[in-house]
Amino acid sequence: MCQSYRKVCACGQNTTEIFFGRMIFDEQVVAKVYCPNCSQNIATDCDNRMWDNGWVLELNMEVVQAHIPVMDIAPEDVTADRIFDEGYVTWVGITPDDHQTREQERNQIQKLAKTDLLAYIQAMKEWGLNREKRFVNEGWRKMRARAIH
Repeated sequence: MCQSYRKVCACGQNTTEIFFGRMIFDEQVVAKVYCPNCSQNIATDCDNRMWDNGWVLELNMEVVQAHIPVMDIAPEDVTADRIFDEGYVTWVGITPDDHQTREQERNQIQKLAKTDLLAYIQAMKEWGLNREKRFVNEGWRKMRARAIH
């Protein structure tokens, strides 16, 4: 069963929710998470770090190496970027804090459901489309493939 895990960033100001797809990894693979505030002074040229709009997911590569035999990646091609992009260890949602912001945004629209169902349905539809466009424009990693089309 795939699972998720919440982790506070290195400076303690933000919480991410990380998804472990393909039933291979768990929280032991996550060494650190850095938000845009605490990632400013860390090295950028490391294979164990995946960068996404100032957020950094740092993986424990010893844990990764131990699981290479069950992954569809050649050992020489294993990087944090690849592990993230192929869904082994990734954000829940599009952004690191999507689990929080999505609920806040949706709760604002939910109020319409009690007073005007058609307006609520239209607002939810527009919210979803606008949200996707916003993520593409902001350059979130998971949206890069969608930006091409």
